[in-house]
Amino acid sequence: MSMNTIGNVLEQIKFQDEKALRPSFDSIPSFNNALSVDKPSRFSDLLFNSINAISQTQNTAKQQTQDYLAGAPDIGLNDVMVSLQKSSLSLNFGVQVRNKLVSAYQDIMNMAV
Repeated sequence: MSMNTIGNVLEQIKFQDEKALRPSFDSIPSFNNALSVDKPSRFSDLLFNSINAISQTQNTAKQQTQDYLAGAPDIGLNDVMVSLQKSSLSLNFGVQVRNKLVSAYQDIMNMAV
């Protein structure tokens, strides 16, 4: 699945999120006074933050590998291997989450109304 397709799915999810009816709790004073709840995170923000975290772990692993190959004394081979494994695991996890999201989206789109 290409990045354009993923981007299109994410844009559709974001559009549906913005289009969805959200209850307004501002009209209920007891709710606002009783609980001081921060603004809830949006799904699209969480998704983009997760993708950025995966990218950051890959960049860190790449930088450590380059530093090790350049002969930096403070980076050991074990550090490089651990960061590469973290990068690989986070990417695989991200791919599996994407697959589940696309599958759930397709299931929802195929539902009869």
